[in-house]
Amino acid sequence: MNTALQVIAEAIELSPLEGLEREFAKDKWDARNIPGLRYAAHTGNYYIRFTGVPERFRPLVKDYIKFQLVTGRAAATLNEAAYYLGHFFTFYLKLYPNAENLHDLTTQDIDAFILTLRATHNKRGVKISERQIVDYMLRVEGLLHYLERFESPMKPERPAATIVWPQHFPRYLPSSSREVKYIPETVLKQLDATLEHLPSIYIPVVILLRASGWRISDVLYLKHELCLEYQDGQFWLVGDILKTRVFNHRIPITQEVATVVLAQIALVMQEYTPEENHQGWLFPAPKNSAVYRRRFLQGEPLCASGVNNALNRLAENYHIKDEQGNIFHFRSHAFRHTKAVELINNGMSLVMVQQWMAHASPEMTLVYAKIQDKTMREQWEKTLKHGIVQFNDGKPEYVSGRKMLTMLNEPETFNPERVRDYRANLKLPLGNCLKPPKLVCKFTELPCFHCPAYVLTPDDLPALETFEQQILERIAIGRQANNAYWIEVNQKNLDERLRPAIAMLRQGQIVAKSEKYEREYTLDEWDARHAQPAETNEKTT
Repeated sequence: MNTALQVIAEAIELSPLEGLEREFAKDKWDARNIPGLRYAAHTGNYYIRFTGVPERFRPLVKDYIKFQLVTGRAAATLNEAAYYLGHFFTFYLKLYPNAENLHDLTTQDIDAFILTLRATHNKRGVKISERQIVDYMLRVEGLLHYLERFESPMKPERPAATIVWPQHFPRYLPSSSREVKYIPETVLKQLDATLEHLPSIYIPVVILLRASGWRISDVLYLKHELCLEYQDGQFWLVGDILKTRVFNHRIPITQEVATVVLAQIALVMQEYTPEENHQGWLFPAPKNSAVYRRRFLQGEPLCASGVNNALNRLAENYHIKDEQGNIFHFRSHAFRHTKAVELINNGMSLVMVQQWMAHASPEMTLVYAKIQDKTMREQWEKTLKHGIVQFNDGKPEYVSGRKMLTMLNEPETFNPERVRDYRANLKLPLGNCLKPPKLVCKFTELPCFHCPAYVLTPDDLPALETFEQQILERIAIGRQANNAYWIEVNQKNLDERLRPAIAMLRQGQIVAKSEKYEREYTLDEWDARHAQPAETNEKTT
């Protein structure tokens, strides 16, 4: 769900069953030959590779990937799973060279696998991160549960829940995708001064990346007939935000940006026939380029990597440097971070920024809330002019803005930076949270898990697994904010409540504090209740 994806829907016409089986027999599947499989056309990541999986276990991994394919996973996600499982089986065969199945797998083997991962370096010579270790363990755990549910003869002799424990999921730091890597103002000025030297096909793409803050996939997927609206003297950019499934998303743009879009529309209409650009892309692949020839013939848009490469060549050729004097390395997603930080520091509320960026949750927007000190001070003093409510002896008392402004330098003024370490110190949509550890917060403590009337069934497993990812995101936000209490409470919920419940549900068990006889009728009682209406009808007759 992290990239713009295409779906081939015409299964019978495009790929008969025989052709599909031939594709599955290969060691490198092409997503374009598999009906219904989503893939990122703007990146060229079409393939699912099994060459890294030992041949002995390759059919098993292929069967598991087929199962994941049916559940709606995208090609990039499936390729990642095959890659991680290839590493796992390579390690497993080092422990058990003659193994034909996973019968001998133990929790100690999982421990050893994690230790090996921590000592492993990637192609760039960098150690594997804790986030990547979590990804490895999610794939391994998923495979074991798959084998267990299908009662495969390849499954381990021990239950999956006794092999992979919650402790095998490290308490990882936020991944790089959660870090705010915006482009400094000094770099943007250098880019503006040299933008004309960028290849002409990329200049309007960069202008829209800066103006919209959208992902490059969403910019490259704009349609020239639908992307621009003019209403009441104002221009709007219109497109689909594919990651969060926000369609026909509209944001305001300036007259200057609209002029660039109009020029690009005119160019596309002039250079491409409807047959050559049947998808109606605003940025179709160039037809006179040997590099993009294949993309043009397949009717695809520009490739995202081409934009990044062009920007970095520009930085090298024209010495675009960061604040430390190093050549700046551009990433297209940094324009999104830059726009979000810019909107926040120019006074736009987090709610409006969330809507602009089409975020699925406020937590996603909070990642960008790197508010400058000057902006925070100005907004605070502006708020104080309207007055504030203080609590004296437990009673709210209004204090005028003028009186508050005279108290700015007094010791009793609220200073968020000086809040004691054992306090939560969280900025909320309304007010601040300074909760001490002893005060129970129903939001962070998962109150239903303490309730004797709470019941979870295997039908709740998908929702619980989704909630698990939300808890992981909360922990990442807590680490970013250096809030030890927030991390501790959410990690406790994850380890002591959520993951044990998920493990039981995966075994087909019910999670409940009340006994079955307390919450449900017995079979005899149930039969008797259903027999009563029939008996009543007979008597009436």
